[in-house]
Amino acid sequence: MKTIDLHIIDIIHNSIKAGASEIIIRLTVSEKDNSILLSIEDNACGISEEMLEKIRSEFYSSRKERNVGMGLALLNFQATQTGGYFDISSQICKGTKVVAKFVKNHIDCQPIGDIAGCVSSFICQFENINFSFEFQSYTTNFQIDTEQLKTTFEGIVLNQKSIINLVRQFLADNITF
Repeated sequence: MKTIDLHIIDIIHNSIKAGASEIIIRLTVSEKDNSILLSIEDNACGISEEMLEKIRSEFYSSRKERNVGMGLALLNFQATQTGGYFDISSQICKGTKVVAKFVKNHIDCQPIGDIAGCVSSFICQFENINFSFEFQSYTTNFQIDTEQLKTTFEGIVLNQKSIINLVRQFLADNITF
């Protein structure tokens, strides 16, 4: 994965497959700490401690069609390669939280990518899941969630190209570094 937004997509797909009805995405870009902090939390089925150990130590997957999972292992590698860290915690029947911190000015720090496109696509295409996105930087403190958008576009299906584009542009306008 070449950009941080691709890690977000991978983790959110894991959350959706695990049955999440609520997913919280937090992204903090700090000049002061020279860091990019990513946190994704869900209320899905959770992961056992035994599986967590496998996830932390190898390319593990619970899928039946292939037994190698690259997503979390790559996120761990990319974050720690910059001098940052990776953590995953979970409770059965409560959910999972994935946190990765990247050292921003490290030569190996990945570009952030298209966060606005990534988040708008999930919010608009999975209306039965409540997504919450929080972004912080030196100049910005921004939050949006599915319920806000449903209220704003009352009675309009969010999964329309024109709505997705509006939400994407709104996010792009409010995500400033």
